[in-house]
Amino acid sequence: MQAGLILLIKSGDRNAFDVLCRERYASLISFARLFLSGVNQSWAEDVVQDVLFGVWQNRRKLREDDHGLQAYLLRSVYNRCINYIKRARRNNLFTGEYEERLLSLAGDCWSPDRNPVIRSIFNADLRDIISEAVSSLSPRCKEVFTLSYIDNLTNKEISERLGISLSTVENHMYIALRQLRSSLAGV
Repeated sequence: MQAGLILLIKSGDRNAFDVLCRERYASLISFARLFLSGVNQSWAEDVVQDVLFGVWQNRRKLREDDHGLQAYLLRSVYNRCINYIKRARRNNLFTGEYEERLLSLAGDCWSPDRNPVIRSIFNADLRDIISEAVSSLSPRCKEVFTLSYIDNLTNKEISERLGISLSTVENHMYIALRQLRSSLAGV
């Protein structure tokens, strides 16, 4: 999917959103059914519709990269399926045998925390978010931050290299960390 389609969705274009739904619906249903087999596979459609509706409601927050959207969709379907399973458990809609089997499958095979392929999707997405936050810093703050956290220089070494006072280095680090915490608060 192109970034242009995501931009159209962000601007409220319903036709572009329909294209997204047609492109992703079948794969998301299949993904949801992996978790819901043995429980109630008809919930898979409800899960995917809830997730896609959430995307439409929060369309203005979408990022322009398809990779991040795919990671978000997979994580949302995963979380929504787990919520449906927990709700079913609370309502005693399935036996303990099915519950163990489903939670084992979900935990071992498809959890983003345990599956290296899915984990790499989320790690790449997180790297992009952090890089974007660092690039939004002022040039001098970014330079000081990079020398400290990437090149592992001490504040004194940074001061000497850039020809600025130690307190100026500390001020730049304080500003950079404050801005990054603010930028990454929702991650």
